[in-house]
Amino acid sequence: MAFLSTTDYDVQIRNEIAQIIDPTTERSKIKRAEDMAIAQMKNHLAGRYDIDAIFVDAPDDGETDNRDAFIVMLAIDIALYHLWTKEGPNNIPKTRELRYNDALEWLKAVQKGQAANLPPIINEDGEETFDVRIWSEHERESNRF
Repeated sequence: MAFLSTTDYDVQIRNEIAQIIDPTTERSKIKRAEDMAIAQMKNHLAGRYDIDAIFVDAPDDGETDNRDAFIVMLAIDIALYHLWTKEGPNNIPKTRELRYNDALEWLKAVQKGQAANLPPIINEDGEETFDVRIWSEHERESNRF
């Protein structure tokens, strides 16, 4: 199974355009773009949120969808942008570009600590944990004499 399903794209892209972008019957280009989009999102969310709980498989027909709708939307926006950059980098629709930039800005903000309604990482004791990284834009100095 995969995180995104074919029906997830129905809201954002028409079937005719999807066939132009990826004319293959097995959707190999779309699947590759999905993998790239999900990997990009995981890199931004890892260490702070439970990635395994966020990126669950898409439900089969009749099953309850446990995926976060906003995360699904972001994954589709990023995947479609990657598809367009391969097919026509000079002809990317403005909407695709804007939605990709919005998704990237949100991911960067969440990575920096902005609150998001996502499942946090829980340790064995049931406590919330996260990866703390301290950095500075200033070079490290040694004041030892």
